[in-house]
Amino acid sequence: MKKILALILLGTALTLHAAPKKIITPIIATGADGKLVYDVDARSNRVPDFSTAGYFGGNRMIPEAPVRVAVSPIVGDETARIQKAINYVASLPADTNGIRGAILLLKGRHEISGQLQITNSGVVLRGQGTNETMLVAAGLDRRTLIRIFGQSDYSTTTNSSWQITDDYVPVGALSFRVKDATGLKVGDAIFITRPSPQKWIDTLGMTDFGGGLNDWRLVWKPGSRDLVWARVIQNIAGNQITIDSPITTAMETNFGGGSVKTYSWPGRIENVGVENLRLESTFDPQNFKDENHSWFAITLENAAEVWIRQITFTHFAGSAVAVYENCQHVTVKDCASLAPISENAGGRRNTFFTMGQSVLFLHCRAENGRHDFAVGHGAAGPNAFVQCDAILPSADSGAITSWASGTLFDTVRIDGNGLSLINRGSDGEGAGWSAANSVLWNCVSAKTACENPPGAQNWAFGSWGEFAGNGIWRQSNESVRPDSLFTAQLADRLGADAADRLLAPVTFSADFSTAKSVDEIPDAPLEIHSSPHPISITNGWLVCDGKLLIGGVQLVNWWRGNLLPSDVKNYGVNLTRFAPGRTGVGLTDDLNAVADGMVSENCIALDHHYGLWYDRRREDHERVRRMSGDVWPPFYEQPFARSGVGTAWDGLSKYDLTKFNLWYWSRLKNFAEICDARGLVLFNENYFQHNILEDGAHWVDCPWRSQNNINDTGFHEPPFEVEKRIVMAPQFYDATNPVRRALHENFIRQNLNNFTNVPNVIQFTSSEFTGPLAFEQFWLDTISDWEAKTKQHPLIALAATKDVQDAILADAQRRQIVDVICFRYWWETEKGLFAPKGGQNQSPRQFERQWKGGSPDDENLAMMAAEYRQKFPNKVIIASGEDTNLRGAWAFLCAGGSMPDLPQTADKNLLTAIPQMSPWPEASTKDCWVLREQGKQILVYSRGNSSVELDLSGETGAFQVQVVNQKTGGLLPSSDTIQAGGKVSLPAGVVWLTRK
Repeated sequence: MKKILALILLGTALTLHAAPKKIITPIIATGADGKLVYDVDARSNRVPDFSTAGYFGGNRMIPEAPVRVAVSPIVGDETARIQKAINYVASLPADTNGIRGAILLLKGRHEISGQLQITNSGVVLRGQGTNETMLVAAGLDRRTLIRIFGQSDYSTTTNSSWQITDDYVPVGALSFRVKDATGLKVGDAIFITRPSPQKWIDTLGMTDFGGGLNDWRLVWKPGSRDLVWARVIQNIAGNQITIDSPITTAMETNFGGGSVKTYSWPGRIENVGVENLRLESTFDPQNFKDENHSWFAITLENAAEVWIRQITFTHFAGSAVAVYENCQHVTVKDCASLAPISENAGGRRNTFFTMGQSVLFLHCRAENGRHDFAVGHGAAGPNAFVQCDAILPSADSGAITSWASGTLFDTVRIDGNGLSLINRGSDGEGAGWSAANSVLWNCVSAKTACENPPGAQNWAFGSWGEFAGNGIWRQSNESVRPDSLFTAQLADRLGADAADRLLAPVTFSADFSTAKSVDEIPDAPLEIHSSPHPISITNGWLVCDGKLLIGGVQLVNWWRGNLLPSDVKNYGVNLTRFAPGRTGVGLTDDLNAVADGMVSENCIALDHHYGLWYDRRREDHERVRRMSGDVWPPFYEQPFARSGVGTAWDGLSKYDLTKFNLWYWSRLKNFAEICDARGLVLFNENYFQHNILEDGAHWVDCPWRSQNNINDTGFHEPPFEVEKRIVMAPQFYDATNPVRRALHENFIRQNLNNFTNVPNVIQFTSSEFTGPLAFEQFWLDTISDWEAKTKQHPLIALAATKDVQDAILADAQRRQIVDVICFRYWWETEKGLFAPKGGQNQSPRQFERQWKGGSPDDENLAMMAAEYRQKFPNKVIIASGEDTNLRGAWAFLCAGGSMPDLPQTADKNLLTAIPQMSPWPEASTKDCWVLREQGKQILVYSRGNSSVELDLSGETGAFQVQVVNQKTGGLLPSSDTIQAGGKVSLPAGVVWLTRK
């Protein structure tokens, strides 16, 4: 009894001395007037108002555009037919709301083999129901089915007085002060920029992603995470500016403050919609990882005030809807994505995705996606996902890359995966802190993760599931009121009716009685395609349209890149680099833009080879098997197709070396045809030796590696944990292995078959080729056999080490196959001969590091050209380096070298004359090289500043003397003449003599 009494007394004492229960503030509550009341912290930060997300920020209802054109389905490809209807509506005048009209796709199946593009404001594409009108992306191309895009032609105005002067502009703020508001006015469209200086990056800890390596791929760089809000000035009081939508990350002078620019954006399109239909992609029903089909259903760029509503999406590999960083005020409503078809890997199935601002996803559903409701890099906010459901995704929703600011997930349910506002660390290419000042409201997921970045907050209200993170949590495993934060905020700002109208189901008028039929619209005039400009060999010269080809060589980037808008411009050209859903510099290259850029930069040829690896995670040069398929885009596509079975070391399915990546080869074929139309050249490197030498990481993901394919290639390799360096070249170049030999033969034939009837392609063995003679012989023999069977002869280049090159040229039978001799892997300078032996299993760069004699200059290359043109007068001689600058110019030309890197302004008459001339070795010396068409013309190059003596005893008559300006290629004015029949003195430099 005493023991029981003692326990009672002890319990009473502990109760009396227990800490008082912690009082938790509600943060958001409902006031007496029924409106929301927000708590603010010590620096006045508050939960932002998200209600300005969506079409016109909720201030206007989405209009029902009158039908102007009706399109009935027909059998076959309707791309041109529907695009004609789009273009017709785009030509009509807009009404007072900015609407031109709708194209109505009538019930049935409309097959699209190409892409539909909406590039003008006021155009709406509509169907007659998600189960009635089907727009089907047919064919094998990875394109986006519907691309909505304007022009990135905005211009800005600013001055130093528009710098923000507040020490701290809090999250949720609608106003701030500038030094002097003079020049700004109500109604101005402005950009507000919050910089991302090193001090802020250091504060966030985004300089160390583990390993103690300060990994250059991952660390955030100043300027790479700037936030830019597009806003409209609502009021100006002195120097205080009031804007239409809140700031979503605090601006503070400690981190560079903020600044204002006014902007004009004439090319951004507005009032565009896609609605009330079903979008499908065809695919290979035998392969549910097939990726040779349409990846994206709808993408938006340089667009505002856009809606996508009441759409069902099926079988796409990438996003149903992707809204990119230059978009604003977009509503995606009542949409569903079903049965995506792709690898379960990075860059795929980001079903409803935004990098824009003021974007609303409402009543959307996704099944079997990955990051179904996702906000991307630097999304400035506010953005909102409201009443959305994901069924069995294989990855989490939330912020998936860096510093998406001000995102609301409102009554979002993720069945079977997570919802995350977290520091993702090194994942997603150093995504790090992915979300700031974002809200989870009445959300359900298997695991909800909410963390607070330094200096910012993330909130979770009424979450259900497992929990993780140090974010601000309220009422977990309970439901909070109001049911929807977004609709309550909208009602507070615009009234309850506005919220009711937004949530109401949409119905569409069935009337199209006043619309034209698409068949009544005249077809656009046929495009006049430029005539082909094929290259050919004339008298040992590479010519096009009768003129000598001149210019440099465009090399390709083959392993680096990312999708950061601030960085993409740094990653050059690669024809087969694939950035899902994105086209442009550093992304999926626009092939016509690449060709136009080559012309403007005076590059006559592009030297293509496949990438070092598909997955850019391998940039770390680690040799480990990846634990998932979360590969990093852009992807450096390989020539071979994935099999859809097994798992390669990059986490995707294994390759099948007997089948080919259709997208890869169609890109090259398309570019070759573009070259043919412009008089450009494609160097097609069949192989890329870098995969099989040097660092073991080069081999880890290679399709030929036995672990990465289903073809039993039988390569033996040392353990990567022991050997950082690995040499696979002896096995790879061994054409006696029956399995690999058959695969090589098939692959070499594919390189030839792909360019049948496209003359502007020159075939090379391999980029960085220092392989053995036996493989070069095998390559040429395979080509010879193909030529015999097809009765075709493509242009074949011999680029190899000197011993291999000379051995082939000494072989009368194999020499006949070679059209072009390329100086690339050996050369002479005043310091000697650089000529590594083939088959020594080192790359050219490794040999070059051992060589101390420098690179050849124009005169060195001229000596080499003169020797080989004399031996092989009908073969083309070119010089084209990879790591070393081999740029032959005037001396190289006058010694017989083709594709000299002459100025684009070189005289066209001279370029037409050169193919009629041949090297004149009897008149050439170590300081002078001469071309001649006997009895008609002579071209002389001499080095130095002294005049040169030329023996014209074998010529008769008078010749006009024209001096060539070597910098411009133009002809200097001259009336000088010389008399042939003896020795004559000519000016130094380049001189053209023409018979009078």
